[in-house]
Amino acid sequence: MVTRFLCSDDEGYTSFWPPNAVMLAALLTLRMRLAACVLVACFLLNLLVNRQSALSPPESLLACVLNVFLVVLAAPFTRRFCGAMTNLTRPRRFVAFTIIAVLAAAVEAGAGTTFERVVLDDPSEQLGEWLQWVFCDALGLLLATPAMLSVVRYWEGRKPHRNGPAGPVILSVVSVVLAIFLFSFSRSSFFLFTYPVLVLLAFRASAGQVLTSIFFVSVFTSALTAHGLGPIARLSPDGHLMRAAMLQPYLFSLFLTAVLVSNASGENRRHTNRLSLMKQHLEYAATHDSLTSLINRRRLRHILVSLLVEGSPGAVFLIDIDHFKQINDSLGHHIGDEVLKAFSKRMVDLLACRNAHIARLGGDEFAAIVPGHFTHEMLDVLCSSFADGLLLQPYILSCGERSVTASIGAAFFHATDAHLQPGEIIRRADVALYQAKRAGRNGYCLFSAASGPPSHGQADPADHHATTGP
Repeated sequence: MVTRFLCSDDEGYTSFWPPNAVMLAALLTLRMRLAACVLVACFLLNLLVNRQSALSPPESLLACVLNVFLVVLAAPFTRRFCGAMTNLTRPRRFVAFTIIAVLAAAVEAGAGTTFERVVLDDPSEQLGEWLQWVFCDALGLLLATPAMLSVVRYWEGRKPHRNGPAGPVILSVVSVVLAIFLFSFSRSSFFLFTYPVLVLLAFRASAGQVLTSIFFVSVFTSALTAHGLGPIARLSPDGHLMRAAMLQPYLFSLFLTAVLVSNASGENRRHTNRLSLMKQHLEYAATHDSLTSLINRRRLRHILVSLLVEGSPGAVFLIDIDHFKQINDSLGHHIGDEVLKAFSKRMVDLLACRNAHIARLGGDEFAAIVPGHFTHEMLDVLCSSFADGLLLQPYILSCGERSVTASIGAAFFHATDAHLQPGEIIRRADVALYQAKRAGRNGYCLFSAASGPPSHGQADPADHHATTGP
């Protein structure tokens, strides 16, 4: 209705016909039954609207039928060579869709002009009529279909509204207002200023915003030109076909310039995003274990250094799975990998409430840093509950359920231990782990930094060298 009543001149000609894009988008994105309903509704509405135009009833019916024919012809080729909900502004797809739109419009216009000449006995110049028809419908598809598909993709993605930068929105409004202002005066010679504004918008905005801006610029410039305003109408005050034929290259050049710049800018953003994502993946691979997704030795050491520099207290645990080699030898390495993943997940679950940093050091050896102030008794309670949690339930593997025990060595550090090297604290936990293994495994041992290395067995209450837990 907007195109027919606003953008048509007194003889019924329009520079482009965007309603066809609605039907094409329906054929590309909806189920066939729903798409057919859209086509029927658009056909009836088009027929109703055309009755109020300068077109005769036979010409109106012919135009409505051929509009449906155009989109039915273009839809399968667009789906085949461009995709159903794809971004049509990408170079290969844009070229393919341009060819499809022009060829489909050429077939439609050829059928229309032939019918008018043979059946309706239209005396108008056939070549000029055919060219105007081709460019009108091809431009309608080119200017509106990518914007329609962009809206559909956004809606299907259910993206939450985010308040982005106001710059692109301001530039969009400026481009439309500038086009209206420049085409409101017949003697205006500055209508080319629309180009730099749209190019600047293409650098700053998304493809959807650029396409929407171009569409509204095209609608208003077509409307003003159809009503005899603007520099293009001044060049051909009496020739309606010539007026449309001069406006159509201007609209296509606007679209082509802005889309190509937007695509180049988008490719640069996508390339930057890919590099950023690759960097994140490399950083993750450098600091995490590929099997269990836990942090690795390097990352654990860095965290421990940070805690010591900040003067934050905490405890370091070293954990070994008991007799893990026997699991690999008897059940296979793939079962061993399942044990490692299930064991690491349980450790994460047990220490999640303590903001612990858990790492796989290699093989069946794990480590954990638990921030917080610990006394010897508090650490003993934590180790006891941790060991019990690791053994509480069997692990569910592909070969069935299996219980796994572990040996734990622990050492805590205080805020006053900033002078210590990370390796020294890890060495103390390693000494405690060795003592736990010597005591028969399936237990834990604590290291007291105040008294030196632990000794095997139950420590004297007055001399907390070590405690071996069952």
